[in-house]
Amino acid sequence: MARFKINTIPINDAIQSLEKGKINPVYYLMGEDQFLQQLFSEKLSKKLFNVESIHKTVLIPDEMSSKDILDYLTAADLFSFKKLFILRNPNALKGKARDEFLDYIHHPLEGHTLIMMQDEYGAKNKFLESLVKGINPISCSTPFEREMIQWAHMFFKENDIQNVSPDIIKTLINIAGDSLNHLKNEIDKIAISADGEINQDDIKQFSGWKRKFRQYEFFNYLGQRKLKKSMELGRALISQDISMISLLYPLTEFFQELLFHKIFRGTNRVKMGYTRLSPSVNKQLGNYANQYTSKEITLALKRLAHIDKQLKSSRIKDESAITEFVYATVYNG
Repeated sequence: MARFKINTIPINDAIQSLEKGKINPVYYLMGEDQFLQQLFSEKLSKKLFNVESIHKTVLIPDEMSSKDILDYLTAADLFSFKKLFILRNPNALKGKARDEFLDYIHHPLEGHTLIMMQDEYGAKNKFLESLVKGINPISCSTPFEREMIQWAHMFFKENDIQNVSPDIIKTLINIAGDSLNHLKNEIDKIAISADGEINQDDIKQFSGWKRKFRQYEFFNYLGQRKLKKSMELGRALISQDISMISLLYPLTEFFQELLFHKIFRGTNRVKMGYTRLSPSVNKQLGNYANQYTSKEITLALKRLAHIDKQLKSSRIKDESAITEFVYATVYNG
C-alpha cells in the first residue's frame, strides 16, 4: 500500500483562517483534546451564524444508524437555513454508508457545514485513509509542554491574573497538563479564590486531581534520550490504564519511523503506510533520529520483539518490561 505522512493543519492556523472569513464546507478534527475540538466548533459556529439562530446537530454513530446520519446530511432544506453538523467518530459508520459519506464530503450540500471529530490520531483503515486524502485534518492533539505554557498564561489572563511565575506554571502543568480542559479547570478553580498573586500553597490547596500522562509525552522524552523522564512517564503510563502489550505497537512504529529517517535522510522518500503517532511527535522525528544510531534503533526493535514473546508467555510483568526497555534503550543504546 502506498503511503504518505498525514498533513495536519495546526489548530491556530485553522482558527486564523476562520477569523479571516474563510469557511470550508467540511472540516476534519483529529486528536484527543476536547478543549481544542470545542474551541474550533464554537468559533466556526459564531462565524457561520453571527446573530442568526444556530442550527446545529450532533451526529453520534453509536446512538444513530448510519442511514439516519446520511439522511440528516443530505436532506435539502426548503427554507435554505444554514446548518452545522458535528459527526463524532466517523469510523463508526457502517456498510455502504461509508461510500455515500465519502461521496458527500466531496459534494456537500450548499448551506451545510460538517465537522468530523476523531479523538484518535491516525488513519488505521482504508476508510480513514480516504478521509485523510480528501481533507487535511486539523490537529487537536494535546500540546507539548512549550505550547501548554502559552495556554496556561492565556487561561490566567482570562481570569485577569497577570505575571504568573514560571515555577507556578510548571507546577500546574505537572499536575494538570494531560489536557487543556484539565489545565483550564485547575486555573479557573485557583483563580476564584486567589487574592492577587498565585503561590504554591494555592495550587496545593485547590488542585486535587492526579495528572494522567499521555503516550506522546513519553515518546517525546524517549526521543530526546532523557532517561529519568522517560522512565518516570513510562512507568506512570503502565500504572494507569495502559498495558505494556498495548504500548508495543506504537513503540515499534516510533522506532521504525526513526529508522526510516536514518535510512532515507536527504532523499525524497515515499513513506510506507500511515503513522498513528501524534502530530507533535511526528514533527520531531528527525530530531529524535539524531539522538540514536541506526544500530541502537535496530536493537530497540529487537528488544520490543523479545518483550512481545515474553509478555505472551507471561514471563515478565508490565512494569519490569517498560523499565528494562527504557533503561537498555536510552542509557545503554
